Amino acid sequence: MKDSPCILIVDDEQGEVALLAEFMKKSGYKVSLAGDGFKALAACKVRVPDVILLDLQMPLMKGIDVCNKLQADEKTKNIPVIFLRTVEESGIIQPAFSEYPVLVKPLEAQDALSLVKTVLRERALKEELRKKERQVKELTLTDALTSCRNMHYLNEFLKTELTQASRYVSDFSLLVLEPDQHKDLLKKYGQKGVDSLLVQLVAILVRNSRKADLLARSGNVEFVLAMPFTKAEGAIEVAERIREDVAQSSFTFDEQNVPLSISIGIAQFRGGMDSGGELLLSYARQALAQARSAGGNRSFMAE
Repeated sequence: MKDSPCILIVDDEQGEVALLAEFMKKSGYKVSLAGDGFKALAACKVRVPDVILLDLQMPLMKGIDVCNKLQADEKTKNIPVIFLRTVEESGIIQPAFSEYPVLVKPLEAQDALSLVKTVLRERALKEELRKKERQVKELTLTDALTSCRNMHYLNEFLKTELTQASRYVSDFSLLVLEPDQHKDLLKKYGQKGVDSLLVQLVAILVRNSRKADLLARSGNVEFVLAMPFTKAEGAIEVAERIREDVAQSSFTFDEQNVPLSISIGIAQFRGGMDSGGELLLSYARQALAQARSAGGNRSFMAE
């Protein structure tokens, strides 16, 4: 069951808003009261309200100052604010706050309830829009078939991580891998079959990687495992563990067992390499080519 929306009413004249608070409670809302701006900000740290009714003129801290502090905090910046003012205070609201809804005191409980409902509906629509925007962004950074990150995300990840590795002289290793004889697999099983095998392969790669690592699909059948804070010896160990796991695993398509092995190229970030990762990727791919030309089902470390 969904919790009732929480309203925080901030006004130094508590008697005036007490009746409004009771009316809101009877209408199904949870209501909290704060007598000044400092108490309001403290209350928001304990529980973030769904909407704030905020008096403009209060001692200690004015309503606009409270609103500025709320906006400056990531946790509270999206809380809808409704200003409370008297008729005489019509000119106090600054242009930057002119789009905020306003209730004029003395307050009419039904008018306040209607405005709160409207503001909460608008907030719900904005939250849904932000959610959809996040989903769209996520889709642009994720490979649709395997749910791995895509090349665009990998490039941004490498720029960030390699800059850090260079600045703090920390280790960073990279594996580039692909299935052996993938062209033969495509001829025999078609694209649908290859796609199925890749999904099964990714499950093995995921269980052999850490949370700090990044797994990305960087080509039709190529994958990259980027490993921050990993020395060459550790990268070789991971590569061999993955290679052996793949070789010992059962792959199937259309109720047929499909033998599958992979080749892996390994490279470690060194001083003098570009922070975009192009040279690092190039070295790892050269090592991958060596592994494949040596017969496959093996890993090579770039010199």
